[in-house]
Amino acid sequence: MPITVIGSLNYDLVTYTEKVPEAGETFQANSFENHLGGKGLNEALASSRLLPEEYKGTVRMIGNVGNDSFGKELKQALVDAEVDTSFVQTIDSQSSGVAVILVEEETGENRILITAGANGELKPTEEDYEKYFPETKKKASKEKSVDFVILQNEYPEPLETISWVKTNRPSINIAYNPSPFKPELVNSNTFSQIDLLILNEGEANAVASKLFGKTYEEFNELAVQLSKLINQDNICTVVITLGSKGSVFVSKRSESSSDTASFVPSIKVAKVVDTTGAGDTFFGGVVSQLSVGSNIEEAVKFATVASSLTIRSKGAAESIPTYEAVKKERS
Repeated sequence: MPITVIGSLNYDLVTYTEKVPEAGETFQANSFENHLGGKGLNEALASSRLLPEEYKGTVRMIGNVGNDSFGKELKQALVDAEVDTSFVQTIDSQSSGVAVILVEEETGENRILITAGANGELKPTEEDYEKYFPETKKKASKEKSVDFVILQNEYPEPLETISWVKTNRPSINIAYNPSPFKPELVNSNTFSQIDLLILNEGEANAVASKLFGKTYEEFNELAVQLSKLINQDNICTVVITLGSKGSVFVSKRSESSSDTASFVPSIKVAKVVDTTGAGDTFFGGVVSQLSVGSNIEEAVKFATVASSLTIRSKGAAESIPTYEAVKKERS
């Protein structure tokens, strides 16, 4: 059952402001905060925190930090969340990754600049992959099996990871969010190796433009079309999040037809404080629930509640809720 997350660990430097300055303009911001983040870290924390107690300790992180105070905090956050950090390396020659984030307080919308730092050195070799995913027979122990690998584009070689995993360990479900969007990484061969594809509406249409030569107004239709491109052998699921509207999904695990998308509405939140980390929380929520046997409908509903809790407070990593908090919110 374990979930492996490969990706970035960033230290977030966050400024809260009423408006984002234009080029050449200086504007007085309201406040400044430090937070832990990076899509890899957020997804690992979300996957672990959103698991039931009996599955704690079954999420592991593969990534790099610098030999600095930021790196120590990032690694400790994973330890505190019961994430296995055996494959989190400290790189002496690099700083930890940093994200500079501007948050407009009235809307909660954010703008993010990322400096890769140690994340840019995350380039696993064939030998590394063999260590990460030793070839073993299926065992009853949940600590020994690997069902999901969570990937995004905040480290240099996600396509190499996708190719190695699907070629050498095809039973592992590859869960992928192509963010930050990089058109050079989008091709039909890569997408044919993905088992769970999660995108927001902007990413979905960027992918559609690259693969189909057009964009879509109907995301139900786009989800169906994308589901035909991804790997058909495992869970074969596409989820497109639509911000405040909700999300649509198509899946072989759904009770509905795989030719029809299902819709899950969003949870209305009285005041959105910060959307940073909401997508990563949703991603971790979906994967964590699928990994313990929930169906896709239940997983998406659970993740929707989890992400609605995230946007009610500041920060990315710190705002990710626990399994118990989501269950309480749903009761």
